Amino acid sequence: MGTGWKFAALALLVGAMCGCGDDKAAGPEPAQITGLWNATKVEYVSRPAGESVDLVALGGSGTLTLGESNAFLLVITPFAEIPQTTEGTWALDGDTLELTPLGMPFSWQFDVALAGDSLGLSGASVEYDFNDDGTPDQATLNLSLTR
Repeated sequence: MGTGWKFAALALLVGAMCGCGDDKAAGPEPAQITGLWNATKVEYVSRPAGESVDLVALGGSGTLTLGESNAFLLVITPFAEIPQTTEGTWALDGDTLELTPLGMPFSWQFDVALAGDSLGLSGASVEYDFNDDGTPDQATLNLSLTR
């Protein structure tokens, strides 16, 4: 009887540690992230080298508006340059935010972290011209935003 009890306890412990495994990671509800967000960081990180550029730290700015109708407007303004405006649709699935620019066959997928009035979006595959040679390089885009 002692061995059976130990086996049952071990099975229960392993089951609790593993969880279901198929569940999508919990994230914010769409209503929690709709609205206007102001960037405190617009960071491009080169892949695979790891060079990074934060446009806000260099004097630029950015805003992201996530509308209730699932439309988005992303405006990134590098210092002393014209704004780069992208609009399209957005979808939230657990802790993944997908932004699909209008007329484009791709979307940007961000990992989402919401804490009060701070929204972190990280890991989207994008392109950015790190050395200003006119040829975009593969990069990851990370955004830190506040209301």
